[in-house]
Amino acid sequence: MGTQAGQERMFVALRIGQEAAESLSDWSASLHEKYNFRKWTHAQDLHITIQFLGDVWVEEIPPLQQAIAQIAAQTQSFALQIGSLDTFGLIEAPRVWWVHPEGDLQSLHILQQRIGQACTELGYVIDDRPYRPHITIARKYKGEIPFSELDHTFQLPPIGWQVTEIVLCKIRIGHQPSYENISTFPLVKE
Repeated sequence: MGTQAGQERMFVALRIGQEAAESLSDWSASLHEKYNFRKWTHAQDLHITIQFLGDVWVEEIPPLQQAIAQIAAQTQSFALQIGSLDTFGLIEAPRVWWVHPEGDLQSLHILQQRIGQACTELGYVIDDRPYRPHITIARKYKGEIPFSELDHTFQLPPIGWQVTEIVLCKIRIGHQPSYENISTFPLVKE
């Protein structure tokens, strides 16, 4: 079912730092020919989802912004870096190819729990599966050779960044980049 008039499909996220996003995007671009995915993530769309919200009525956005702002004002910035690669879905034909973040994962998980709790209190239905932070680099493998049989012995570039803000994003279906920041909430600087 699509988004109705007066609604936006939204999520709360951490953007990847610009330099880190460009480095990761350049690295993934070098894989496009060998790894046949239907969609590769645009550099400006690289992020770590904190909480998917689904379709949000426009009048519900201000209370959501207020709750996120309060959490951001009580959260120290923290460091993350690119970790290992993994997939969601069948290893022969994954739905999603993604990068696992490393670094201060404790701060990341605490932030996700606090945002999830605030969203629950505002009436959003929150996914009860364990949180698996990830950065999607590609979607929907469509290669003829099973993905599991391809060479995966490459090194990801050493990329790190300081998480300095939370963003509330809306999804722009059919556009590139696909995600637009609605609001930005700075974290407390160290």
